[in-house]
Amino acid sequence: MKKSVLCAAAFAMLFGFAFTGGAMAQDKGPAEMTLKTAKGKKPALFPHAKHQGHLACDDCHKALDVKKMATEKNYAHKVGCKACHKAKGASTKCSTCHPKKKKAIEGC
Repeated sequence: MKKSVLCAAAFAMLFGFAFTGGAMAQDKGPAEMTLKTAKGKKPALFPHAKHQGHLACDDCHKALDVKKMATEKNYAHKVGCKACHKAKGASTKCSTCHPKKKKAIEGC
């Protein structure tokens, strides 16, 4: 009797973790983000969903410090966003990520 209860509990836990893991894998984060430094000057508009269309999550989330990239201009320019744009031949103009007015970012 105890053995069958333990087996059922173990199965339920495994199934629950598998279901939860699958649900977590579906969460791809917000489609759009506004990134700004502590000073709040020149925020960058980041089209997260658009980047997911041609990059693997690990390209940024494992290879880079995304929290630092979102808050430190020099890191974003030298190591993260701007460096990746250069390597992939995408626009590196300031207005690509820092439009004067909130608008959809083209070519990102």
